[in-house]
Amino acid sequence: MFSFQDLQTKELESPLRTRLSQCEEHHDPDMEGSYESIPLIGSENWKVDTGSLGMVGAALFIVGEMTGSGILGVPCALAHSGYSGFGMMLLCVVVASYTGLTLSRNWMHVRDQYPHCSNPYPSIGYTAYGRKGEIAVQVCATVTLIGGCCAYVLIAAQSLARFIYLEFDTDVIGYRTCVVIMGLVFLIVLIFGAGRESMLVAVCATLLSVLFTILIIVGIVQTGKTPDYKPYPVTAKSWFLSFGKFLFAFGGHSAFPNFQKEMKNPRNFPGSVLLAYLIKLVLYVPIGLVGVIFFGLELDANILNNIDNSLKILNVCILLLVAIQAIMSATILGNPVADMVEGIVGAPINKLLHWKRLTVRLCFVLLSVAICEAIPRFDLIMSLIGGTTINAAVFILPSIFHFKLAKKDKWWNLKVTFDSLSILFGVGAGVVCTYASLAHIIDEYYNSS
Repeated sequence: MFSFQDLQTKELESPLRTRLSQCEEHHDPDMEGSYESIPLIGSENWKVDTGSLGMVGAALFIVGEMTGSGILGVPCALAHSGYSGFGMMLLCVVVASYTGLTLSRNWMHVRDQYPHCSNPYPSIGYTAYGRKGEIAVQVCATVTLIGGCCAYVLIAAQSLARFIYLEFDTDVIGYRTCVVIMGLVFLIVLIFGAGRESMLVAVCATLLSVLFTILIIVGIVQTGKTPDYKPYPVTAKSWFLSFGKFLFAFGGHSAFPNFQKEMKNPRNFPGSVLLAYLIKLVLYVPIGLVGVIFFGLELDANILNNIDNSLKILNVCILLLVAIQAIMSATILGNPVADMVEGIVGAPINKLLHWKRLTVRLCFVLLSVAICEAIPRFDLIMSLIGGTTINAAVFILPSIFHFKLAKKDKWWNLKVTFDSLSILFGVGAGVVCTYASLAHIIDEYYNSS
């Protein structure tokens, strides 16, 4: 997800409700509830401005959004779920791809009815189920983005702590102190980050993910297989925790309509979704396989910790790349939340250092750091957020909205079947993953004390 400050009109100066009410002013009641009256591109009724992203560009945004944390966490998830984890990961990809295509159709319907909407996913919910649908999307999207920022700040802090240990052979600067330091870096980038560089950020985040994936695999191979190798004893609890990590790794639907909104031809967005998930699989599967084969029971929640400390230069390169990518991804995720709150409080978008803007972004970073200090493990945040808000935004809400917005044509029964299966999948996964995550957090940080 990324900042659209340079792309949005002065609608952003108004609170969210005002912007959504502007959608109602352009509402055509004769078009409600189906795709039947969507005008064709190029027709005289087509009045929606298009953006500048191509199909590949939109795919890069999808890849850059959540992939960094997935690369570090998926190997442990595969180890803790056994060989069935690969099947579970593939199932997540299939269902997430379907709901991504469904969400794309939902946005095309809303886009054609309300060309002046500036908040795509909430507008889909508002069109389908009014205020309740809008609130559901806003809650899921906000919690997801905050959780994603926390995961990336923790990843950056872990990288900094390990870098200090390797370079200076000391841990005098503790991990929690590193969280505060990286929180400060995050704040600076969040304040001065500009929306005009959003495409560059997406490309760099993706390239960095590919580069440090290759370097991690090289580091694992050079480290060698663990002596007395043993596979991880898979339990129901470890399996469900892994499930939540997979949901997180293949999430990101909250931003899909934003990416589609900025495309030259939004009807090509399904191709972007499929391309992005193919790239994710190409990154996740090799590093997951290598991690499971080489370390098994000894595989850490962050695979970087399994690389031999004697490989100093390689470790330093990987840690720097991971830290940079993590802060970039945190900024991509944090900007939309900050923009939304700034619109509500009336912060001017053309004043970089306005006190309202600074206050909103400072409070956002303080909240993120507080959560990181309370739950200082990004893998637990991945499992918890993956099983709750990401699960709802990816597998449940798109299909629920599709029920209301889709055209009742000859494919209606098939759509209902697929949407129903997606909802059942999401509800089931959400219940078991959330329970397992909360139980694990309570056991590890509260019962043990």
